[in-house]
Amino acid sequence: MEQADSSRHRAKVYCLNANGQWDDRGTGHAAVQYSPAEQAAFVVVISEDEGHQTLLQARVHMEDIYQRQQETIVSWNEPETGVDYALSFQDAEGCTDLWEQICSLQGRSTDDRGALDAEASGGSSGYGGADTAIQLPAAELRNVAAIAELITEVPMFKRQRLTELVLSSDYVLDLVKLFRVAEDLESSEDLHHIYHIFKGLVLLNDGGLYELLLRHDLVMDVFGALEYDPEVGAGRRADHRDFFEGGKRFKLVVPITDDAVLKKIHQNYHIGFLKDVVLPRALDDNAFAALNQIAFCNNVHIVSALANDRTFFQTLRDKLADEAQEPGALLDALRLLQELCTIAKQLQLYNRSAFYRKFCEHACFAPLAAALRRPQPEIRLAALEILLASTQHEPSLLRQFILGQRPEYEMCHALISVLATPGGSGEKPQVTEVLRALLDPEGMEGREKDDFLNTFYEEFVDKVAQPVTGKVAAGTGPVNGNAAAANGSSAVGVDEGDVDGGDVGDVLSARQHVCELLSFFVTKHTHRIKYFILRNNVLCRVLKLARASDKGLVLAAIRFFRTCVGLKDEFYNRYIVKHRCFEPLIAQLRANIGRDNLVHSAILELLEFVRRENIRSLVSHLAEVYAEPFGEFKHVDVFNGIMLRHAQNSEAGGEAGPAIGPAGVAAGPGTANCAPPPGGRRIFGGDDDDAYFNESDEDEEAPAAAAAVEPIDDRQFVPRPISAATEDAPEREVHRVSAGVAPRLPAVLELQRRSGATSPPLGHHPGSPPWRSPPGVPASPPRAPIHGSVPGVALPPAASSAAVAPRAFGIPSTLPTAQAVGTTEDGGDGDATSLVPAYDEEKGQADGERLVRDDAEALARKRQRVGAVAGGAAGGEGYA
Repeated sequence: MEQADSSRHRAKVYCLNANGQWDDRGTGHAAVQYSPAEQAAFVVVISEDEGHQTLLQARVHMEDIYQRQQETIVSWNEPETGVDYALSFQDAEGCTDLWEQICSLQGRSTDDRGALDAEASGGSSGYGGADTAIQLPAAELRNVAAIAELITEVPMFKRQRLTELVLSSDYVLDLVKLFRVAEDLESSEDLHHIYHIFKGLVLLNDGGLYELLLRHDLVMDVFGALEYDPEVGAGRRADHRDFFEGGKRFKLVVPITDDAVLKKIHQNYHIGFLKDVVLPRALDDNAFAALNQIAFCNNVHIVSALANDRTFFQTLRDKLADEAQEPGALLDALRLLQELCTIAKQLQLYNRSAFYRKFCEHACFAPLAAALRRPQPEIRLAALEILLASTQHEPSLLRQFILGQRPEYEMCHALISVLATPGGSGEKPQVTEVLRALLDPEGMEGREKDDFLNTFYEEFVDKVAQPVTGKVAAGTGPVNGNAAAANGSSAVGVDEGDVDGGDVGDVLSARQHVCELLSFFVTKHTHRIKYFILRNNVLCRVLKLARASDKGLVLAAIRFFRTCVGLKDEFYNRYIVKHRCFEPLIAQLRANIGRDNLVHSAILELLEFVRRENIRSLVSHLAEVYAEPFGEFKHVDVFNGIMLRHAQNSEAGGEAGPAIGPAGVAAGPGTANCAPPPGGRRIFGGDDDDAYFNESDEDEEAPAAAAAVEPIDDRQFVPRPISAATEDAPEREVHRVSAGVAPRLPAVLELQRRSGATSPPLGHHPGSPPWRSPPGVPASPPRAPIHGSVPGVALPPAASSAAVAPRAFGIPSTLPTAQAVGTTEDGGDGDATSLVPAYDEEKGQADGERLVRDDAEALARKRQRVGAVAGGAAGGEGYA
C-alpha cells in the first residue's frame, strides 16, 4: 500500500462484541492508505508494540456509514460483516485528519451529517473542527516561515479549507503589507519566505483567490513579491515591476468609455504576464486551466461590450480608412482589430457571430484592401491576419463583399498582388490560406458557388498562375485545337521558355505557393481548372520548375503533377503522353539516383502509383518511351514492375481481341449476359451501359432523319360507335395475317399456356384419326362450342360461333367439346395430354378461305359506316 501524505496518528481500536460491550483490540497508529492491487483506500491501524502488527484494515466505503463523536472518536458499522468499529484518537488533530480524508474520498463536505456538533463541543466554528486543524498564523515577520510552511505543504484535501480561511478575512491584504515592510528592511530571508507564500497562494488554483491577487491595487505588489526567487541567486532578482512602470505599455487607439471593460483588459494582460513570464515553470495544468477560464470570461465580456458600443467600430473604421494618417497610427488600428479577431476565435459561435455581424455592418473589409497595397510589410501582414481570421470563421462574409465590388474587385486584385509581388515571403502563406478558404467549394451553397467560381476563373485564375506560367488566358472554355501551338510552347523536354527567370527568393516566395494553390484547384474545381490547364499548357510550364536547383520548388512541381495523375482522368493522361511530361522527372531521377532524398522518393512514389493503379495509357507510355533509362535503374523494383505491367497489359490485349458489339463498341466480360433481347429494353449494368455513352451521335442521325421525313397523319378524329367493335374483329385479324403475326390462341388454350402446361403443335399428326376420344367414349362428329361448355371461360352471349372462332389459317372455325385432361388416345401415358383436338387439313384450309371472304365483306361494311359517320359530322350531327 502507498502511505498517506500525512503522518500517522495514535489511536485505540475498539470492536463491539455480542454482549454490546466494546472490546479493546490494542493501540497503534491510524492512517488512510491506498492499495493499488485492490484499487481502494483502507483505514489501517498498525500496532505500536508487537512488531508492526496490523490491528485493523477496513475498506473505506462510499456509503454514509461513518460518524464522528465528540472530538476524538470515529465509529462505523462494516456493511460486509455487520461489526461495529471505533477509533479513539489521542488528540483531536489526528481525528480531524482521518475524518477529512474519509470525507474527501467520499466526495462530501466535512460539515455534513456525522460531523462534530459545534454546540455540544462548545465551539463556535462551522467547519466541523477545521479551526483546530488549520490555524493561520498572524501576518507578522516573525511568522513568515510558519506561514510559508503551512501554505506550501498543505495536503490536497485541505486546500479548499485553507482557501476559505484566506478569503474569509483580509489575510492577502495583510500579507501585501508584510511584503512592503520586509522590502523596506531589505530582509532577504523574509523576502524568500514571502515569495513561497505568494507562490503557494497561486498554486491553490482557486478562481476567487486569483481575482483577489490580480486586483488592480494589489497586482504590482504580488509581482514584486514573486521577484525574490531564492533559486535565482543571492543579490539577483527579476524586474517584473520595472517592465510595467518603465514605459507605457497600454495604447488606447480608440477611446473606451466603459471602465469595467478597461479593467478586464488589464486583468487579461496581467494573467498572460503571470503565465508566460512570472511563473511559467511552476504552474501546473490545473493552474493554467483556472487562469485561462478567467481570461475567457473576460474576453466574452470585452467583445460583447465593444460590439454593442455604437461609436467604437465606427471610430475604428474611420481610422482604418484615413489615407492621410501616418503608417504607425494605421498599424496600431490594424493591430487593435487583429487583436479583437484573435479574441473572437476563442469565443463561442453565438458571441463570435455577433462580433462579425458588427464587423460587416461597419464595412471593415473595405479599408483592408487598401492596406494590402501599402509598402510596409507589417501593415500588409496585419491586414492578412484579419482576413484569415474572418475566413476561418465564415468565408462567405468575404465572398459576398468581393462579389459586391464588381467590376473593380479591389480585394481580389490586392490579394493576388501580394501573392505575385516579389519579396514578402512571410505574407504569402497567409494569402494562400485566405484564397484556399475563399475558393473551397465545400463551403459554398447554390448560386454563390457558381457566381464566385465563375468570376474567379473569368477574371483572376490567369493572374494567380502567372508566377509559374507567365502570361496566359483566363476562362474555362473547352480546348479547341492544339493548346501547345496556340500558346507557342512545345513539349517539356524541348522548349525551356522564359518561366525560370527571377531570383531564388521570388521562386520560394511566390511560385511554390502558386503550385500549392493549383494542386488545390485540381482537387476541388474539376472541369474549370481542367480546361484552364489544358488550354494554357499549365502542366508543362509547372514541370519546368522541376529543373530548378531549389528542392522545395522541385517538390512543389512534383506534388502538382502527382495531383493531376492521381485523378486518373484520361484528359490529363492524354495530355501527359502527348507532351512527354515525365521528362523532367526522369532527369531528376538521373541526378538523384545515388541519393536517398525527398525528391527521389517522391518520384518513385509517383511511378509506383501509376503501376499499382494500372493506368494503362501512362504505363504504356513509360514502358515504350523510357525503356532505356528504366533498364539502367536497378536500385528499386518499381521500374521492372512498370515493364512487367506493360507486358501483362499487352498480352491480355493480344491473346483475344475484344469482341465488338453491334454498335462497334468492344464487348466486355459481361456483354453476353447483359445484351438486351430483340425488341427489348437495355439491361442496366454491364459494359453496354458504359459503351452507350461512348457511342457516336452520328449513328443516331440516320434514324432520326428518317423519322423526320415520315408523313404526318393530319386527318380529323372521328368517334366510332360501340357496336362496331364486334364487326371490326375480322378486319383486325386480316391485318394480323397479312403482316405475318402469329395467330392468337383461343381463350382456353391461352389460359393453359400461361399456367405452364404443354400441348402438341396445332396441326394434324400423321397416322392419327381425325378426332380423338378417350377410351370407352364413342367418337362424335365435330360441333360448334356451346356457350359455357368450357369451364372457367365465358363467351359473350351476343357473339355467334363464327365470331368467337379462332382467326388463323389451319384452324377450324368450330371445335369439338374439350376432352378430359390427362388421357391419351389408347388410355396409356405415352403421349402428352392436350386440350387441342386434331382436325382435317382440307377442311381447315376451306374454313380459312371462307374466313378471308367474310373478313373482306366486313371491311367493306366498315368503310361504308365510316363514310356515313364523316358525312354526319360535317352536317353537324354526331354521336352522343
